[in-house]
Amino acid sequence: MSDYLIGGSPAIRRIKASLTKLSEDTAPLVITGEPGVGKSLLSSRIHAHSAMRESRLECVNFRILNDRDQRIALLGGSPSELQTTRRSVLEMPTTVVLKHINYASQFLQQKLAEAIQSRHIVRLGANEKRLICCRFIFLFNNPPQTLSRSGDIIPELSKIISKYKVIMLPPLMKRKEDIPELAQHFFTQFQIQRRKQMDQNFLELLLHHKWDENILELKSFIKALDVPSAEIVIQQKDRIELAKMNLMIDESKEFSLKESISGLEKNIVIKALLKYNNIQSQTSKALGLANHTVKDIIRQ
Repeated sequence: MSDYLIGGSPAIRRIKASLTKLSEDTAPLVITGEPGVGKSLLSSRIHAHSAMRESRLECVNFRILNDRDQRIALLGGSPSELQTTRRSVLEMPTTVVLKHINYASQFLQQKLAEAIQSRHIVRLGANEKRLICCRFIFLFNNPPQTLSRSGDIIPELSKIISKYKVIMLPPLMKRKEDIPELAQHFFTQFQIQRRKQMDQNFLELLLHHKWDENILELKSFIKALDVPSAEIVIQQKDRIELAKMNLMIDESKEFSLKESISGLEKNIVIKALLKYNNIQSQTSKALGLANHTVKDIIRQ
């Protein structure tokens, strides 16, 4: 992979030191931290070092999927529920990353709790029990205990998750010593160093910025430095947002387009279509949109 765990802060050193053990262990895992701290990256690195690394890493982001797509991803389906039979991600012999399960309905959370306890899943529209073969990694922006107290996670599932090992990734401003190394990595990745130098003044700017979206915002900021001259008229905030969306598409990561700048929708959708070879179903899934919405945006 092009990215890896970067930094020498105590928290990152501890995670690097335990990466082999985390990968060899097949027990479920919980990773928490603010948006953009690298939870998905850490999940991918754990999978890449595991015995399941030959299988594709499966991710379900409950925050951007509608209820029907959440049900199909988690439980699978059989005719007449679907046109074709579809496996649940839980049946797959691989690492399954469940992002923001607190955005799933109580029904789905209950089904997940039952599946984890019994080690079996029943597809939608079917009766046959199927063995769960995956390893779970749960990702949360907030500690599961906080989500449980607020009622976002049902007690049955919360009790199960509370038994799992938790890795907490601290926000970037609590590990400022990692910022220069991260920035240099992104400068090199985007080949900006040939035109711009990362001098002390620039580093001071990076170190004193708040970075509300953590590493994702830093990476998007660095990428935005290399915007073509035709786009210079775009204000800085819009440039960073554009860079962030392009970055997520380049790395085949999902995001909610509805939360992004509406004026840039068409360009982003066009780029995503090129990434996925004009396959609208894959583009729709990557952007968290319905197929007809993609068509409507292209027609604008």
